[in-house]
Amino acid sequence: MSGPKIAPARLELGTSGAPARPQSWIGHHNVAPDWSAVPQQTVIEIVAKGCLEDPERPAIIIENGPVMARREFLDRCQRFAGYLSDKVKPGDRVVMMLDNRLEFMIALFGIIANRATMVSIAPSAMQYDAGHIVTDAAPTVAIVGKPQLPIIEAVRGNAPALAHIVVVDGEEPDGLAAYESAAEPLDFTTAQCQREDIVTVYYTSGTTGAPKGCMLHHGWWLRVIDVDLRLFRRGWQDRQLCCLPFYYADPAIQLLTSLASRGTLVAMRRFSVSRFWEVVTTYDATEILSIASIPALLMKGEPGPAERDHRIRLAIHAGLPKELHREMLERYGFHWHNQYGSTEGGVMSRVPDHLADKLVGTGTMGVEPPGVTIRLVDDDDKDVPAGEAGECLVGGPDLYAGYLNRPEVTAEANRGGWYHSGDVARRDERGLLYFVGRKKEIIRRSGENISAAEVEGVLRSHPQVIDAAVLPVPDELRGEEVKAYIQIKPGEAVTPEAVIDFCRANLAAFKIPRFIEFRATDFERTPSMRVHKQGLLKEKSDLRQGAFDRETGKIGT
Repeated sequence: MSGPKIAPARLELGTSGAPARPQSWIGHHNVAPDWSAVPQQTVIEIVAKGCLEDPERPAIIIENGPVMARREFLDRCQRFAGYLSDKVKPGDRVVMMLDNRLEFMIALFGIIANRATMVSIAPSAMQYDAGHIVTDAAPTVAIVGKPQLPIIEAVRGNAPALAHIVVVDGEEPDGLAAYESAAEPLDFTTAQCQREDIVTVYYTSGTTGAPKGCMLHHGWWLRVIDVDLRLFRRGWQDRQLCCLPFYYADPAIQLLTSLASRGTLVAMRRFSVSRFWEVVTTYDATEILSIASIPALLMKGEPGPAERDHRIRLAIHAGLPKELHREMLERYGFHWHNQYGSTEGGVMSRVPDHLADKLVGTGTMGVEPPGVTIRLVDDDDKDVPAGEAGECLVGGPDLYAGYLNRPEVTAEANRGGWYHSGDVARRDERGLLYFVGRKKEIIRRSGENISAAEVEGVLRSHPQVIDAAVLPVPDELRGEEVKAYIQIKPGEAVTPEAVIDFCRANLAAFKIPRFIEFRATDFERTPSMRVHKQGLLKEKSDLRQGAFDRETGKIGT
């Protein structure tokens, strides 16, 4: 493998305009220098080095499935890469629509080694949403599971360049066996990848408009892995539990951090409250990565001995519910570190490990890792003082490479040389960040700003509530009112009045939902397991219909 051992200087966002960092702000302790955890220049170098140096150690363990050693994993990756070598050229895009099977990771690295780009599609996508991605990405190859083949065939007309469809079929891990044996392997140690190659495209589920393809290059992946390993050291004894779908970026990050630190990835087929702790104990996991509602859902499950009979020493979560934090620590016996990140920005802040005890239940997202800067600004991009809420502008090396086919959207998001996240946060006098909400999900009621995320957090802390989503309802008098969609635990009976009383004890009066609608089934969810709020908005033209109105005491018709 060729290339310099030290990362070259790179164009980065956030090189000007930020105020000086006050000396009173806290930071992360004992963090090794940049690129000390990942000196490699490409993702493929990490895969090759990690597999060749420790060939017999498991790379991936699939729940109720195969255990694959690094030697075999590298061999299969190289063989599938060889199959693709005459079917893609640098810059070509390959759409992948596949469930949590080991072949997903084999195909991913086979694509990257050929300097092509993996475009992720949720395996549950239907003709409309899959069709949008296929049309926008213009792939030359599609890799799909047999259940997803009819969808790709149905939208194939949208992609005239799509020349090859690879179908993953049969027993795992042999779903690609017919292709792996069709050509000479591509040796990963001599792969010609470049650090600027676009490795992956993930379509973001924005609050408005069609999803945009977020382009990530090798540098983005290397930076995320390097930061993660420097903030929390891992070794051969560590097993990271993946309970997320493979078509999201996090599982591949977990696999690469495992390969770079001699650890192992343990992957669930899909997240399940009833199976979660059984998987943790059966496969001896030591670390958890979770997002969205996962902690709240786990806390609704029945307690059992497996919750304390484990080797977990850390959980990292994006958007930790502060109302449950103390109870989670006491129930499970390990720290959950809140983290803030995005597809565009990677890891943007995390609770410092040395302050984990002191910050339990505060709701803070921590502070930026070394190399990352977050500014909080008003609508004119002017910095706001400590304690005031503002939009998060992110700067640092190796952020995303832009949005596919959307140069004008990219330019707008990066105006002034800073990535405009659309997230609103505040910062205290110590420099700790606190999430307020999405800029487009702030409800404006009678001149007061209400964070949908804050109200949702309170509702999720109700013992009978599984999950909740909060949306604005137009109102002639107050501008907007708060509506809460609430999913109740099966067999439980909760009245709207009881929910309102609970909110009164936990929220300012103006934040209490006026409209409440109960749901008997789970919400439609985005790829990141968040509630798909655009779907809720499309359910009815008048969101007051079928909802309890706190002011009238009746169900709207």
